[in-house]
Amino acid sequence: MELRQLEYFVAIVETGSFSRAAERCNITQPSLSQQIIKLEQELGHALFDRLGRSIAITEIGELFYPRALSILSDVQQAKYIVTDGYTPEDSELAIGIIPTLAPFLLAHAVKNFQAAYPSASLKILEETTEVLVDALLNASLDIIYVSLPLNNNKVKTESLFTEQLLIALPQDHELAKKPKLTAQDLDTLPFIRLTDQNCLANQLDTFCYMQQIDPPVVYQTSNLTTTMELVQSGIGVSLVPACSIGSTKQGLIFKPIADNTATRVIVTARHKGRPQSILSQAFNRFIRQAWENVTYEVENK
Repeated sequence: MELRQLEYFVAIVETGSFSRAAERCNITQPSLSQQIIKLEQELGHALFDRLGRSIAITEIGELFYPRALSILSDVQQAKYIVTDGYTPEDSELAIGIIPTLAPFLLAHAVKNFQAAYPSASLKILEETTEVLVDALLNASLDIIYVSLPLNNNKVKTESLFTEQLLIALPQDHELAKKPKLTAQDLDTLPFIRLTDQNCLANQLDTFCYMQQIDPPVVYQTSNLTTTMELVQSGIGVSLVPACSIGSTKQGLIFKPIADNTATRVIVTARHKGRPQSILSQAFNRFIRQAWENVTYEVENK
């Protein structure tokens, strides 16, 4: 059994394709296929079911996958240990974060991270959850910051905090004087909704479904800042995360929802087969600290 065979096997599982795995591993597809056949012959079991143009991992393949990841991770760690002058604090950390978190938490967390680990290299990708998970699985990212649900059995999550979702209104709106809004208040209000690629859109849809309301959507945008500006101009209202309140412009007011508070759970996620590094643990801590500062602003707004 060779390490490259394990690398090819993991690449196929994570990309779902022999051709994409070959491209990722910088090898021709016939050569990759031949190495997988040799690995299967040595193990005495098929790792994949070839279904015409598609493939599916077998039950044996599912059992073998975490062990292959563990072996490759151990080898990588061993290389680090014997590298002259290597310290975990001087390595690179690649993180991903969703757009409805990044503008409000990232600056604080990055500032503290750089102060604590001045020799570390930090790479940041701000993207939708789907893109971030793909990058996590192909090892382009070490950790990501997203909201639940996150249904992928190759990903391990750790809860960081639960965030309240609030209704953003223009300051002169007729409901601005109410301390809390009910689902009935919202049923006929024109809503500004984020596009489907954004997880906050799914949370709004779920909330409306649970409350049995169907407010009209008058505008969709992919940007939370644009959403706030549209609300401020009186075009509609929106469901926004609490972390966004501290950085918004004047002219907006934010109301909780009575009886059934809408929330989202923010998690850090990493590949199950890769160990958590010192730098990733530290960045988790700084994200939590950034959130604590935001909640202080929300409570006193």
